[in-house]
Amino acid sequence: MIESLRKLGLLGIGAVAITEEKVREVVDELVEKGEVSTEEGKTLVRELLAEKKKQVQELDEKISGDVQNAIGKSKIASKDDVSRLEDKITELEATIRKLVEK
Repeated sequence: MIESLRKLGLLGIGAVAITEEKVREVVDELVEKGEVSTEEGKTLVRELLAEKKKQVQELDEKISGDVQNAIGKSKIASKDDVSRLEDKITELEATIRKLVEK
């Protein structure tokens, strides 16, 4: 069964690139050709879609980590930086008001 999928190139391109429709289409073809039983086909679809979900999650985590790393290395102010500056500005405004009132 795995060899049939390899022949079709599904394992070579990675599960992320495969749509659910394409997975079902290819597995249906394998069932029609008698290379897998209907039950094996259903199992294969579930396994491939689970692998796709896993790969998408891993890719998302990697991209998120890379973006956070890039932001950390850049000179861009973070949300926390801006919040601290806003607090400091509010504090300075209060101090100025007190000095002006004297």
